[in-house]
Amino acid sequence: MAQSLPVASTAPAILRDLATDRPDTTESPFTINAGHVQIETTLFGYARAPRDAAGQREERFEIGTTNVRLGVADRLEVNLVLRPYGLTVPGGGARRTEGIGVIDLRAKYNLWGDDGGATAFAVLPYLSIPTDRSNGLSPPDVEYGVLLPLSIELGGRLGLGLNAGVAVRQPDVGARYRVSVPLTASLAVAWSDRIGGYYEVASEVAGGKNPAVSLNTGFTWLASESLQFDTGIGFGVAGRADRISPFFGVSARF
Repeated sequence: MAQSLPVASTAPAILRDLATDRPDTTESPFTINAGHVQIETTLFGYARAPRDAAGQREERFEIGTTNVRLGVADRLEVNLVLRPYGLTVPGGGARRTEGIGVIDLRAKYNLWGDDGGATAFAVLPYLSIPTDRSNGLSPPDVEYGVLLPLSIELGGRLGLGLNAGVAVRQPDVGARYRVSVPLTASLAVAWSDRIGGYYEVASEVAGGKNPAVSLNTGFTWLASESLQFDTGIGFGVAGRADRISPFFGVSARF
């Protein structure tokens, strides 16, 4: 979830423009200033999976999923991603599950472009820790991976965000870990100094399976130099990507 271009700000030059890792799937290469905290929250999200082999369709709801970003050095931040409540409703009358989801520990190091330039690039390793392996909301075991976010200014209020990486996951309890490759591209458009939008293609490729592909779009509204609201929707077009996934959220810097 990233905005490819930092939005306009009237803050002093020492404070970077507000750049968020939401609302799109593509992560931003920009870090927040040392000593600052940025909280980015999905206030409400919904996802409807494609039908399974039995013709059933799963629905998922999330409330309050939050990425807490802490600036610890000039080009380094650490993140704690919390999922305080999720609800899964399987098709066919199966028992629904609810509870706390997985916790992510992440770090982002910007190699260049944090303070200006036509491009910016970062490294973002992460670790996902299950909180309850029985509630259907957490993975069966620890997962980990790394993302490489790149941002390119295209001029004319346009920016391009690109992500590539590696994710190592265990699909089921006792199963072997599998490696997948997430790939995303997000075109950001600054419609005005306060309103922006994005158009994104997100995919994940795993060996022996059809790639999961979704087309996503959304809008952002900069209420102040440190407060932004967003809304968006994704449409799965291939593989196991969720067929529809609307959401709305907020980001605030302190």
